[in-house]
Amino acid sequence: MSPVAPVTPAAPVVPARRSGTALVELIRLAVVVLATVAAFELSGTAPLRGLHGDSEGGLLAAILLGASCGYVGGGIFGRFALGRIDEAERRLQSLSAVELLAGALGGGAGLALAAAFTWPLLLVGNPTLTVPLAAIVALLLAGAGVRVGIGRGGDLLRFVGAGGRLDVASPSHGSRAKLVDTSALVDGRLVDVCRAGFLEGTLVVPRFVLYELQGLADAADEQRRGRGRRGLDVLAALQRSAGVAVEVTDHDHPEVATVDAKLVAMARERGSGLVTVDGNLGRVAEVQGVKVLNLHALADNLRPPVLPGDLLTVHVIKAGKEPRQGVGYLADGTMVVVEGGRDRQGEEVNAEVTSILSNGHGRMVFATLSAGGPRLVSRAQVE
Repeated sequence: MSPVAPVTPAAPVVPARRSGTALVELIRLAVVVLATVAAFELSGTAPLRGLHGDSEGGLLAAILLGASCGYVGGGIFGRFALGRIDEAERRLQSLSAVELLAGALGGGAGLALAAAFTWPLLLVGNPTLTVPLAAIVALLLAGAGVRVGIGRGGDLLRFVGAGGRLDVASPSHGSRAKLVDTSALVDGRLVDVCRAGFLEGTLVVPRFVLYELQGLADAADEQRRGRGRRGLDVLAALQRSAGVAVEVTDHDHPEVATVDAKLVAMARERGSGLVTVDGNLGRVAEVQGVKVLNLHALADNLRPPVLPGDLLTVHVIKAGKEPRQGVGYLADGTMVVVEGGRDRQGEEVNAEVTSILSNGHGRMVFATLSAGGPRLVSRAQVE
């Protein structure tokens, strides 16, 4: 028969409300002290005032009465405060980090406002009255600030320039708001443009645009399904980007049938811009006074002034670092390295572009000497 293992005594169970009981007793003690001091001040008798006789007995009775009232009232107030703290803790557990941050900002703003209101009173008034009054005003305004901050967290974070997914109570409007078309999300370049800082403000994505993306992602055609999924992935990447604020709105124009017409109507109503790659939608929106940010137009304006295979005329002004290389410049300052142009310094030569190197410091064009005339005059040369 195997030996029976000794039974380890269970650890004593700590009551879950022990910390709450301690808090109630601390509040009770504070109220007792305050009530005793108040009774001492209101009794009108004190040994330091030179009073004698039964005044000390009256003082003692007043102190005992104040302490007794403080003991009873402190217990009631302590249990009430503990209940409110437990309720606040339960609410805090259900709040997101964004709401907590917004609540903290709102509470801080309330305290600053309370300090501005009560500071003059603290300087000129009786401290016995002004200090409790200032504390009450500070608690009320801080509590109001926390409630407003939690309720309008997305709006506060949008105001301070926060990025990511924002749940706002008031819709974004004006020039800092940009409505995003389905075609711009499907295109995919919007993420890089936003991360580079070329689009400021808030990107507003109407929910009917999300529904259109979902319809594309669920389509039977593989190409349409791929475009829809790419659009959803781009939107998710925008929401994860720290420097991009994305607002999804339920606002709609049910009287308008098509998605494009809804976007134009919303942009006109809010005075916002429209981000798209749809040329026809852009032209219709511009006719109706909407500012259009076309990603295709942006890419066209940022394309290199020349492309591989182009022939252009370059004025060679100096020798390059490598043997047989000559160096010239386009009108926009782009360096052109001409292979075989070292012996042609001071002359204009015809060169054929072979490659283009771009980095964070600029762009460099590599070319070789060509016997033919220039078939293409670059945009930089025209300017």
